[in-house]
Amino acid sequence: MKKLFCLAFAVLFCAPAFYAQGAETPEPADSETSVVYAEDVIEEKTSHSLDWILSFAPAFLLNTGDVKKTAPSPIVYPFSLGIAFPAEAFVSFQPRLSIFTNYLLWYDGDAYPAEIENRTATAFCFLLDFPAVFKYEPSARHLLEGGAGVSFLCRFAKISNGVSGSDEGYSGSASGDVDEINKWFWKDANFLFFMLSASYLFTFSGKIKAGPEFRCYFPCGSLFNGNGMNNAMFAAGVKLRF
Repeated sequence: MKKLFCLAFAVLFCAPAFYAQGAETPEPADSETSVVYAEDVIEEKTSHSLDWILSFAPAFLLNTGDVKKTAPSPIVYPFSLGIAFPAEAFVSFQPRLSIFTNYLLWYDGDAYPAEIENRTATAFCFLLDFPAVFKYEPSARHLLEGGAGVSFLCRFAKISNGVSGSDEGYSGSASGDVDEINKWFWKDANFLFFMLSASYLFTFSGKIKAGPEFRCYFPCGSLFNGNGMNNAMFAAGVKLRF
């Protein structure tokens, strides 16, 4: 009897709690709240912190050397690949690698651009840009960018096709000229540039943006050594962000 009484007491004590728990059904979400929440989730999933950059910008290489001995200022055709991080920030870091080649000769202690018939060396050039880029968005589809930073022009030269190392050169032989050119690349900060950039990008869809871009490279080595703007570069082309 005592056990039966305890069992009845337990049932009476637990039943209200069990009933109350079962009665607490989830409150239907307000439709407007659900829409806002869904939009937040979609925005969170589609937000991104990194954009890829592709560009093609022919560059004018300023040559202030003796045009009787060297080539007029040449045009080179770099292809570039880089990133923008963080992509949505007011200020982003946009490192970029550009690759191109050009012909050189050695004359009077400096490497100068050469025309194809007077070339001694073929230079393989890897231009590394490290700019900070500021953005301004006048509207959802239009983006203006302006940047500044430093660039490193990493180069190595080899004897051009059709040229023999024993051919006559300013240093005594063509192979000697190529050696002098390779030393010159890393001498007196000839590899260091200060760069400025500006671009206008139109948003086509989602992350895809494209438009014209302009870049200027000021040669620190040449400026420090009193050679002025010799070896300065000015590029104009198309930039794609995606």
